[in-house]
Amino acid sequence: MRKFSGFILFLLVFYCYNTFTQPIVKFAAIGDYGRWYTEGEALVSQMIHGWNPDFIITLGDNNYEYGADSTIDSNIGQFYHDYIYPYNGNFGNQSAVNRFFPSLGNHDWLTDSAHAYFNFFTLPGNERYYDYIKGNCHFFVLDSDPNEPDGININSVQALWLKNKLALSNSRFKIVYFHHPPFSSGQHGNNIDMQWNFKEWGATVVLCGHEHNYERLVGNDGMTYFVNGLGGKDWRDFAVIVPESRYRFTGYYGAMLITAYNDSINFKFIAYPDSVKDDTTFTLPPIGIQNINEIASEFKLEQNYPNPFNPVTTINFSIFNDGITVFDIVDISGKIVSEPVNNFMKAGNYSFQWDASQFPSGIYFYRLRSGNFYESRKMILLK
Repeated sequence: MRKFSGFILFLLVFYCYNTFTQPIVKFAAIGDYGRWYTEGEALVSQMIHGWNPDFIITLGDNNYEYGADSTIDSNIGQFYHDYIYPYNGNFGNQSAVNRFFPSLGNHDWLTDSAHAYFNFFTLPGNERYYDYIKGNCHFFVLDSDPNEPDGININSVQALWLKNKLALSNSRFKIVYFHHPPFSSGQHGNNIDMQWNFKEWGATVVLCGHEHNYERLVGNDGMTYFVNGLGGKDWRDFAVIVPESRYRFTGYYGAMLITAYNDSINFKFIAYPDSVKDDTTFTLPPIGIQNINEIASEFKLEQNYPNPFNPVTTINFSIFNDGITVFDIVDISGKIVSEPVNNFMKAGNYSFQWDASQFPSGIYFYRLRSGNFYESRKMILLK
């Protein structure tokens, strides 16, 4: 009985460890929020504090109307002082560490070349564009305003900085955010200067503000863009609906709640007080699995190559429908020696390289199970 109880305890500990120790990053995103004398900013701040996010990012226009020293503490510190470090304003206690990461908007630049913004915040890098890491997320903050000294087009110094930074990042999720959206159905329309090669350079997603509405868009290359500008100023109607648009909302204040897990990241836009208007999840392949193409025409498990091999071989497979997928490798006795995949996977074409340096020569089998599909193939390790 004691052995049985010990085994049950082990299972509970194992379950709790795997369920609750995943690296989870939870943060809020607000845009076009900094106007203390309207009700919107107070309502959004109240909602965000109820979420208790790890930190907050902003998508520009932090300090209406003119980015002045005389308004910045009322517009920002009054509502978010407990997320800012260092905070030298008059509205309450500061955070123990900085948990507020803004981006510049056009209104922030209007007075004295954004002097109030730079004086109020202490940020990494040159403070106009910078990067930082939180858990499995790498954030890249850009300045999309024409006043940016290092330029805003795809050939600018700033764009080269982003391209190089993305190439060097090993983080699971690479999140780029700034003010002026590359694509938008709002009244400002598309910002051509900011139509950079985000997907090609390795970004996971792009978040912007500027338009006083919410929109989710997908570019021709598959990159998803979020426009989120309902943080407190006012809301505005849409204008010409662009082909990239997938979902739109306007008519009340709101913000985004974003949660990153091991292999997925969830984006919610929530209108005050708790109405979820849009809910989108990106699921990445498990570490070591490369997504070759997101469109698959069938379930397929291809023959590994080379075969025989020593000690590395490549295995390609295709999943036609989203679902729970198991991909494993067993030895001649049927013992599982490697299980690269045992979770939910999106449909697509995938590639996996197996390094068998630590395994003896012999016959191995690799197996793919997804929905009603099952297939196995033989491979030979010859050292």
